[in-house]
Amino acid sequence: AAFAAALASSWRKKTSQDAHRPRIRPPASPRMRSLLAATPALHRAIDAPLLLQSSAMQLLAYLLKQRLDAPERFERETIRLQDGGEIAVDWHAPAAETRALDEDAPIVAVMHTLTGTARDFAGFARCARARGFRVAVLLRRGHLGRPLATPRFNLLGSCDDLDAQVRATRSRFPRARRLFAYAESAGTGLAVRYAGEKGSTCAFDAMTMVCPGYDTTEGGAFSRFEPALDTHLLKSVKRLFLSGENERTWRAWSASDAGRAGSFDDLKRTRTMAEFQRVAYRAEGYASLEEYHERTNPMGTALNIETPTLVINADDDPVCAPSNVDDNVFCFDGACARALVRTPIGTHCCFYEGRTLVPRNSWAHVAALEFFQAVAEEKEEVLS
Repeated sequence: AAFAAALASSWRKKTSQDAHRPRIRPPASPRMRSLLAATPALHRAIDAPLLLQSSAMQLLAYLLKQRLDAPERFERETIRLQDGGEIAVDWHAPAAETRALDEDAPIVAVMHTLTGTARDFAGFARCARARGFRVAVLLRRGHLGRPLATPRFNLLGSCDDLDAQVRATRSRFPRARRLFAYAESAGTGLAVRYAGEKGSTCAFDAMTMVCPGYDTTEGGAFSRFEPALDTHLLKSVKRLFLSGENERTWRAWSASDAGRAGSFDDLKRTRTMAEFQRVAYRAEGYASLEEYHERTNPMGTALNIETPTLVINADDDPVCAPSNVDDNVFCFDGACARALVRTPIGTHCCFYEGRTLVPRNSWAHVAALEFFQAVAEEKEEVLS
């Protein structure tokens, strides 16, 4: 048994060193090079668990963790918008304080996935808290665990809604030294779009984008999901936005605007995520599909980002395909504030490390928080 354990340990170490090392696209910006050098996780192999060496197994572990992981306590701050819609900020507030945070502790604003909630970020919140960060999960319309207040949702979020959440975050902790953004999957679309629109006035001091899909227009990210996962995501999206009490809201809206595209039945009949996105533009508040793409596609503003931004993509991601990265790698050219890291393993937003089966942590979480710490600690001369 001892020999087998030693052999397994040796195999894991060799596999990690040989095959699981991140690849950094060298940024031309001196500041970004300095920040990446001060992020240790980027310069070591991902220590994937022995039984979680494949994309399928990491995704299975992700689903199990969602059901079995110890829940974290969040305190909700609900924001009612001018049109009657509701969004929220869920503040991580663990019942048993492991580390009391000062009023000026840096804040990490989390932008969630396509159907995400604060519970999905319990592990990230624990990891961030242990490093001295306060965590706020920014919930979009329809993600509050209750029916939509108005017949409107946003697959990729709304920059106007995010502005309201940023104001609420700053208002609650006005002395916070820094405000960072951590985004996963669909949440990256909102973060990139927002930072690009704001340019030098962006509220965030740094951002980490994990598993972005890049271009969200026709033929882009929504058309490249693996078929089985596309079906799973579509069912989840319909259940979140169209089922239960939401159905009455949508049917009433459709009846008052009969005969036009985007009705409840049109949404229910869709068979792929690309088709759902194509039909949903009116439910998102836009007059045409063209206007929707013009106002929401993250690649429309990505080149205008001035905030230091770390982007992480996995080669084995079946949701945000590697072809998305290949087609848009130009956005990391030049002396820009964006840096790309690609990993051989990690699948979609997992990146688990640990022993045998039970993950110890997410490498992406560690890398993101180390990057934020590097920004918080960088010397003034680097900024000049």
